[in-house]
Amino acid sequence: SAVDAWEDEPMRRQESVEWLYAFDVHCNAFFPLFLLLHVLQFLLLPLLLRPGLVAALASNSLYAAALSVYHYITFLGYNELPFLRSCEVFVYPIGAICAAYVCSLPFVWYAGLNCTEIVADVYFG
Repeated sequence: SAVDAWEDEPMRRQESVEWLYAFDVHCNAFFPLFLLLHVLQFLLLPLLLRPGLVAALASNSLYAAALSVYHYITFLGYNELPFLRSCEVFVYPIGAICAAYVCSLPFVWYAGLNCTEIVADVYFG
């Protein structure tokens, strides 16, 4: 009968992530980034703006950690949804962040590349 045929077909549901959930995941991931890059960095500005290798390493490590935490918490938020597959793509940028951090080490050593100095120059000209 038609009812039996309908019951045998697998149900196809349209499942999607609501924009409010995506915004909530973003806000939850952004808060630790905000604390690290705005609050902690502000408190450590006298140390981070000093010339030298230690200040540059601390600054770049702070940025690498903050960006990695953002992507990891984003992964955790979307990984909670059972219908999403391959959520590990949200942690792939952490590998790129780590690679950029390692590749920046010679520039830190020879040129004094300091993310805090760059951002402070952009903000305060």
